[in-house]
Amino acid sequence: MATIRDVARRAGVSPATVSRVVNGLPGFSSATEERVREAVEQLGYEPDTLARGLKTMQSSVMGVLAPAVSDALASEVMSGVESAARQQGYSVVLGRTGAGSEYALGYLRSLKTFRAAGVVLISAAITPEMRRVAGRVPLISVAIRDGATFPSLAIDDEKAAYDATVHLLRLGHRRIGLLAGDVGSVLVNAPRERGYLRAMREAGASPILERGNSLYDSAPPALGRLLERDPDLTAVFALSDEMGAAVVNELQRRGRRVPEDVSVLGFDNTRTSRHVHPALSTVAQPLERMGELAVQSLLDGTGRSKILPHRLIERGSTSRPRRD
Repeated sequence: MATIRDVARRAGVSPATVSRVVNGLPGFSSATEERVREAVEQLGYEPDTLARGLKTMQSSVMGVLAPAVSDALASEVMSGVESAARQQGYSVVLGRTGAGSEYALGYLRSLKTFRAAGVVLISAAITPEMRRVAGRVPLISVAIRDGATFPSLAIDDEKAAYDATVHLLRLGHRRIGLLAGDVGSVLVNAPRERGYLRAMREAGASPILERGNSLYDSAPPALGRLLERDPDLTAVFALSDEMGAAVVNELQRRGRRVPEDVSVLGFDNTRTSRHVHPALSTVAQPLERMGELAVQSLLDGTGRSKILPHRLIERGSTSRPRRD
């Protein structure tokens, strides 16, 4: 089996240069890259990432764990992680862990054995047990604000929901229903609820709230309960784009026009928000940028939490309420 030194001799370069080329790192000319890649192909060289990890105490693998989160949100964070990791010569391993922590712990044990360079957790808090199991492998949470306990990259969810609700109020809506997520989501859903409630209270408007689980299928029955409580709602604020898209479709199925009869506002600015008609107004999180910054933080060892800016994107699903 060909070694990195065999490739270096064939290409007329140093083993370090071969390593940089195969890992996609800068520092060589296009001619050098072409010679190295030709030598790699001719010799059938395959980098031994595990051997490299045993020698350096770190492999060229980075882990991403996505527990109980929408595919759309996870996909956008993953895009940023993969882009940044690839530029630094790392491969990405994705683990879908569901709602149970045991699956996450199992993945962490495997990634620790393989000496992963770091692990990104999407919309999941880092527990003390996770930290213990991971050992020296650095961890960071993305799209969830974990306070000062462990490193995290997120927006200010309470402020974002407050701003979104104020926007609907300024459009002239007073009967605004909130379609919230799981009550157990104390780090994401709870602050978003607080933002909505604060804005409604300051405006002297009566809040009305029902819960889903942030995913598409939970929204239609929750919307039904909202409309039973107030059939004359003029706006619905859904705390995820998946629920927002489901609300648009369900309202139309019930014969209500969006936004003429009911405005709908989502949260996250995932691709889902653009794949419904009318397109969904939403609170934008910089999800891809969060993924990129997570990789940077893991590799440079800073481990600092950061609050990133949010913004409101207006599309066709919101307007001023109709005046009869």
